[in-house]
Amino acid sequence: MASSAVAQMSLVKDVAKLASSSKVEDLQTALDKIQPALTNPETKNDAQAWFLAGKAAFGIYDKMFASKSLGQQVDAALMENVLTKGFDYLQKALPLDSVKETNKDGSFKLDKNGQPKIKTKFSKDIIPMLTGHITDIATIGNDALGTENWATAASAFGKYADIASSAFAKEQGIVVADSIMGQVRFFQGYSQYNLKEFLNAYDSFSKARKLGYTDNNIVEFTTSSLANHVQSFIDKQDYASANAFVDNALAGEQNNATLFDIKGFVTELQSGVDAALPFYKKATQLDNNYANGFFDAGRCLYLQANQIIEDNPTATNAQLKDKLVPIYNEAKPFLERTLAIDPNNTKAKQVLDDINYKLELMGVK
Repeated sequence: MASSAVAQMSLVKDVAKLASSSKVEDLQTALDKIQPALTNPETKNDAQAWFLAGKAAFGIYDKMFASKSLGQQVDAALMENVLTKGFDYLQKALPLDSVKETNKDGSFKLDKNGQPKIKTKFSKDIIPMLTGHITDIATIGNDALGTENWATAASAFGKYADIASSAFAKEQGIVVADSIMGQVRFFQGYSQYNLKEFLNAYDSFSKARKLGYTDNNIVEFTTSSLANHVQSFIDKQDYASANAFVDNALAGEQNNATLFDIKGFVTELQSGVDAALPFYKKATQLDNNYANGFFDAGRCLYLQANQIIEDNPTATNAQLKDKLVPIYNEAKPFLERTLAIDPNNTKAKQVLDDINYKLELMGVK
């Protein structure tokens, strides 16, 4: 074990020389040679190993970028790869480089505020590398978005937003307007949505909205992401997780009609229409133009009436009239509002027509 550790640390030292070279060949050699150290138990948590990998990757990118600027042909795919990898490596190195200082007895040294002192070795080089390349990673994201390379776009926009919003970026004077950051988070979420990574998309869309972003139907994308993620629980009949997730979302958005409609949907599957109806009604109270909420409320009332009919198979219309008419009269405005908002909602029309037919049979106009 000791000899293995010595060998790995020796490798890291050798790579350090190559990673400081100005030759692309040396930088590529450094990047290749450091790879085993990133997974070896002796060095995988060593900040220097990850720092050198990132330094070499960014060095290759910078050389290729310079060549491209001079009109020379470069491997665009390789440029994208080393830039992306460089971010991955350096973002891994940064937290590993933050080590709490200790006294001889093993206790932590404290600063004037009583907090453990943190010492770093490579952060002074890592941070400028990261902040100095955020425009480059944003360009990668924009290009990937244009070609519908969703995985690359999601990764690139995420890296840009995470770095640009970091405390160390602000300390370096990098300030990105909320309008720009919101747009970046939207594009990140949109890419994740197309990858069907609905939970990640929901998180990114939510961050964009908190930054004031309102374009590109973001509310619809946010709630659709949530609905799709909740559906993944429902498909497994894991209603507890579905409810917990929706409740957590509602805690931050008490005025979101769609969330209440989704809550009603989950509740209906788990506990039936009686338990779900209050959530559907709440959705209609929050948004007078939310057709789904109005339809679901009317549909649930209609199903309540149907249950009464099924529970009384030998009863006549006259005998059930006092129970059914109030329910139908309550359901009709919800369904009528649904059709006023969405005239092409055939399901709402079918339910409303059936209610009117049954009222007519009972002699109610």
